[in-house]
Amino acid sequence: MSIFDKINSWTDQTVGNIPQKTRKQKIRLYTEGLKAKITQVNFALERLSEFDNKTDDTTTSTGQDAFKITDRVHFYSDTFWTFLYSSLDVLAQIVNQTMNFGFDEKHVSFDQVNSKLQGNNYCLTSIAKRFKDCANSKVFKNLDRYRNCSTHRRQIYIEEETKQVKGTAGYESSSTGPVITVVRTLCDNPLGLNPKTDQKRKIPDYMVKTRKKILRHIEQVLKETKAVK
Repeated sequence: MSIFDKINSWTDQTVGNIPQKTRKQKIRLYTEGLKAKITQVNFALERLSEFDNKTDDTTTSTGQDAFKITDRVHFYSDTFWTFLYSSLDVLAQIVNQTMNFGFDEKHVSFDQVNSKLQGNNYCLTSIAKRFKDCANSKVFKNLDRYRNCSTHRRQIYIEEETKQVKGTAGYESSSTGPVITVVRTLCDNPLGLNPKTDQKRKIPDYMVKTRKKILRHIEQVLKETKAVK
């Protein structure tokens, strides 16, 4: 079952236990928003995959005003981190409505709802544990750093390495000419001014793993989110 099917199943089951029409509408609205954010994340990753072995030095752009591949990589990288983190804020909106916390929708965030859940009234509940697990996870902390950098500071440092492999003529080979390999690596700490890439966080491989882990946290939170009348 896909993440979208799980969200739909949870929504249908949950709204049936809520008597207020407005709350039902808001929950459905935000679950659709959550699916939209995940779709945007998937689209960003799909586009990044298209640039795997392309670089401005080896690819000719079409059109005088065409954006450089480097610019596109940075754009979709920023998009990925922004929308993936945003999916957690939308998740918080879902929890706010489902558990009837009453927070003003304009100010709801993942951190705010997590703080509420870690309070005395909810700290021993299963959903509080799921939120805490996510907030304390390495993947969330890294996501927060990359999102903070791309949204509020500057472009994330990306190291690009290009290699050209060419074999001796006359031999059977899967390629007829030089093969260009492009490897892009995210810096370990986007908030630092002296970037390092010791962790070898390759684009898009590292981002694919990040998405998988965050979506797992989202699934676990939804599973423990029960309607309060």
